[in-house]
Amino acid sequence: MTRDLLGGRGRQPAAEYVLSLYWLHAGPWTEPELHTALRLLSTPSVLVDRTVPEDVQALEGPVEQALFTSGFDHPDVVSFGVRGVSAGYAGWSGVAYHALSPERALGVEEIVACELTVQSLWCYSRQIQQLIENGEDPSMPQQYGWRFLRAAYSRLTTARPRETAQHCLMREAVVKTSGLAGRLRAAQEALRESIG
Repeated sequence: MTRDLLGGRGRQPAAEYVLSLYWLHAGPWTEPELHTALRLLSTPSVLVDRTVPEDVQALEGPVEQALFTSGFDHPDVVSFGVRGVSAGYAGWSGVAYHALSPERALGVEEIVACELTVQSLWCYSRQIQQLIENGEDPSMPQQYGWRFLRAAYSRLTTARPRETAQHCLMREAVVKTSGLAGRLRAAQEALRESIG
């Protein structure tokens, strides 16, 4: 069903957006270095040469060490850790997390569930966008129409009464850095217009 939904009119879906998760169990770093390492993990593209898109390679030379030494920071990387409990960062293409206090920190299953939801909805809304850009009217099965997207938007952008502050911060960081909220609103409006 998902392949049919994302493939759209006989086309195979193409992987355009891959959100990675880096779960750091242990590292040799002090507090400031740990945060730098996690920010680098959440933004792995700064460590690769994309000159030839079909053959992405690691950058030559001391690029990683230079970024690490300078305390790499990126304006689009969002922190969602809680002091003394965890260190977490979300960027466009990755989420990096380290549980300082595992019994109080998020579980890997919580982060994976959020990432899978965000990536699936990102791909779905991208498919709708591509149909529009190709001059086609997007038409999806009713159960995945504009009401489905409205509900998904609400679930991803509204805190739940029993949701922990850490989970809320993580969800907000991942949704913000992925740009999903705007995509969902645009896809919802396009599907609503296509039936109107």
